[in-house]
Amino acid sequence: MSENSPEENKTPSEYDAALERIRSLRGRFYKAQCTFYAFEGMQELIARDVVGDDQAEKNSHTINTFRNFFIPARESLRINFFLELAKIFDASDQALHITKVVNYVDRHRETLTAEALKKHGGFFENRRVDKEMIDQYLGVKNEDLLEIRSLLATHEKTIEELKTYRDSWLAHDDIQKPEPPKIDRPEIIGLFELLKKILNTLTGKLSSESMMWDHVERDVKHHTKLVIEYLQRFEPYRIKEIEADLDKEFNKLPH
Repeated sequence: MSENSPEENKTPSEYDAALERIRSLRGRFYKAQCTFYAFEGMQELIARDVVGDDQAEKNSHTINTFRNFFIPARESLRINFFLELAKIFDASDQALHITKVVNYVDRHRETLTAEALKKHGGFFENRRVDKEMIDQYLGVKNEDLLEIRSLLATHEKTIEELKTYRDSWLAHDDIQKPEPPKIDRPEIIGLFELLKKILNTLTGKLSSESMMWDHVERDVKHHTKLVIEYLQRFEPYRIKEIEADLDKEFNKLPH
């Protein structure tokens, strides 16, 4: 049995661990946005005030034609979005959530230094860690964390409603459960903006990374629209193929 290399035995530094946790949350946040905008995109495609009467009727017909896929898909998107977003704000000791990441960075601020960045090395957003990047290293300051915690506190009510909805209505089907909280779109977008601010603050100070999020809604809704359009365009060809196959089978029958 070969021994592990020194690299394999290396214990991740606090800097490595902080970046790994932040990036994990960032990936989950991206998926939460995608599911929300896919769900919203499907709703908009049948909304007369968004796409017009004729297009809404045409899209509704397509969705109804493939209803055994679209009905559960739409509900799955809605549930998945709320579950993923709730997990990001979950205060459980066992979960990786945004407050835990902020607390981890706070606890290890003294070790999250330019020297730690230098030892980490590698690439950030296709840029190799170099002397200029190390010299410009900012690090997370106490005032950054105070601002983050203040922002979290302003959304405390929505976060608590999200947790209640997740626990009583989605993750479990409680026999006796409270009225479902009304979490509207502005509150959801508010949580999105909060996470963008926190994540970009942390990565900006630790690794000079800043994620652009403006394209997510546009891209997801465009792709959702393309799915419906493709079904509408190619359904006539599928029907012709079925009719042609039926004609072949019919012609094989004795007359």
